[in-house]
Amino acid sequence: MNNPLDNPIFYSVVFRLLIIYSLGFLLILKLNRFKLGGIWDTNVGKRYLSWMVIGPIYLAAVFLGGYPSLLVLVIILLLAIREVQKISNLPKPYIIALYVLSPLSVLVADSYPAYFYSLPLIYYLAFSMIVVRQNDAKNGLFNISLSMFVSIWIIFSLTHFILLGRLNNQLDSTRSLLVLIGFAVPLSDISAYVVGRFFHKIKFLDEYKIASNLSSKKTYIGTLGNILGAGLGIGIMYFAISGYLPWYHWVILSIIIGVMDVFGDITESMFKRYFNVKDSGHLIPGHGGILDRIDSTLRVIVIAYYYILFFV
Repeated sequence: MNNPLDNPIFYSVVFRLLIIYSLGFLLILKLNRFKLGGIWDTNVGKRYLSWMVIGPIYLAAVFLGGYPSLLVLVIILLLAIREVQKISNLPKPYIIALYVLSPLSVLVADSYPAYFYSLPLIYYLAFSMIVVRQNDAKNGLFNISLSMFVSIWIIFSLTHFILLGRLNNQLDSTRSLLVLIGFAVPLSDISAYVVGRFFHKIKFLDEYKIASNLSSKKTYIGTLGNILGAGLGIGIMYFAISGYLPWYHWVILSIIIGVMDVFGDITESMFKRYFNVKDSGHLIPGHGGILDRIDSTLRVIVIAYYYILFFV
């Protein structure tokens, strides 16, 4: 575990977070026509209050590192699996396996990284044994397929945070790449909302949906907002990451993050649509459940890690 105050970028990051919170408050105030009454009852207001809590928790986990960050990651994984359980009604043996595989994957990623890429095989072996023991010819294939999808989609993907942190530690002691994800993903979501709302209001290019049967609100023009938001997040952290890669790589990465943000959101929408559920839960006001909050991150963290790994 580290002392956050010893991190060379800690105060700079906190200052930038406070600026973002201030600008965010002005934005929701404008959206509410500069009226304070009922501002926290709106969906945007609730999201803002949630981010007031999520932001410090995320930064604390990143800067502290060690067991606190691993504990936060495990808790998020277990809460996500809990939501999967409620939504999908997977048989209990599969859910128990997912609960066990979550901390196991964190342990492997942190302490035995050489075996990290064997995790999907471990998932498959575990679920294969369960499906045989269940002896269910009618639903067995669906259950094992869904379990494998969930394990790769959520557990394997999210544990890439540990790999990105390890890669960051090989470069310096700032944890700036993890902080970058913390800024880029939410700003990508917020910017997409603002840009999408603007083009919807002027009725321009708003009719071109990416996957209307999966997510009726996701448009190609809205993806521009995702990219701009991701670029803003990278710009905010550029003071700490500029030495890792030339500037044009960060431009490319902002595009990739923006696009993957959209596809991560649509992937979760597909999951919820199949089970006819609007939100994955009600844990986070304005967002829904844990899955509703981390859906984009599940795609972004993977692609960001391998892009940086390949080019650094």
